[in-house]
Formats: sequence, C-alpha cells, structure tokens
Amino acid sequence: MSGTPLVPVPARRRIRWKWVIVGIGVAVLGLAVTIGGAVASVVSRTSSTLDPVAEARTPGTARFEANDDSYLIFMVEGRRDRDARSPEDFECDVRLASERHIIIDGSDQDVVSEINNTISIGTFDAVAGPTTVTCEADGGDIRFVVDTESTAEKISLWIILGGVAVLLIGTGLILAGIFWKKPVPA
Repeated sequence: MSGTPLVPVPARRRIRWKWVIVGIGVAVLGLAVTIGGAVASVVSRTSSTLDPVAEARTPGTARFEANDDSYLIFMVEGRRDRDARSPEDFECDVRLASERHIIIDGSDQDVVSEINNTISIGTFDAVAGPTTVTCEADGGDIRFVVDTESTAEKISLWIILGGVAVLLIGTGLILAGIFWKKPVPA
C-alpha cells in the first residue's frame, strides 16, 4: 500500500424511466381530457347561438317565458358586423316575472368568456314567468342572445379543470423521474 487513502466512489444515479413513462401516459390522458372538455364547451356555446331561448339586436328587447334557472346573456359577433364592440359596451336591464329588475353591466364581469363568435355579457337567475332582457350596446347594432346555462357547459368547466390537474400530475411524474434520480451502486 502506498499510503494514499481510498476515496469512496460515488454511486451512479439513473433516471427513473418507469416514472417518466407513467408520467407521459398520465400527461397524455390529462391533455385528452382537457381537449374533450374544451370541445364540449364549444359545442354547448355554439348550440346556444343557433337555438337560444331568446334573441334580439341592440338597442332591443328579448322576451321569453323563463323557468327557475340560471340564464346567460351573450353578445354574438357576426361576420358582417361593422360595429366591432366589446362586452364592456353592453348594459342590459332584466325584468323578471316577479317584477324585480336586474341591471347587468358587461364591464362588471369577473371573467369574460369568449368562445367562437360569442362573448359573455353576464348571468342572472330567473323565476318562472314572462321575462324581458333589454340591452344597449353604446349605440351599436349588435345581436345578443339569452340562453339557459346548460349542464354540458357547467360540466365542461370541471372536465377542463380536472384534465389540467391530471396533466400537471403527469408533468410532475416526468420531472420527478428525470431529476430525482435513483442511486445505483457502482
């Protein structure tokens, strides 16, 4: 022995391939669920513009028989509309069957939902009976529709959020498999 101390050989570290592969599968599943939820939301919103409960052009009034339900008001942008407007330009007066008045200002929304050619203006809860929605768009001539908040629209939001959560879990597994390496004896 020459008197030199033995230096311990550090253990090699290897990527955890099983975690990476499972993470990729989970991430793909999360992405597919997110895309499915987004498609369901687009289909639901498109059906609202094609067959709404009521519709009118500003300045105008949409009349309908309401149920005890939540209703959405959407601005519908047409291809030929020269009056480009935003939901902030809208102010709607909702008169419920109970004689209650609700003022909906498009600029007071927490989140503006824009899908295809529809942009949300606001929501209200109605009581059963004749209901009117009168909207003004800052002098513009814009189509607006009133429709019930569909179950598909409600569920699609939760599907999208769940898909994003699964996607994040998959991403976490991939990153953990790559960076939290497994020690392998030398």
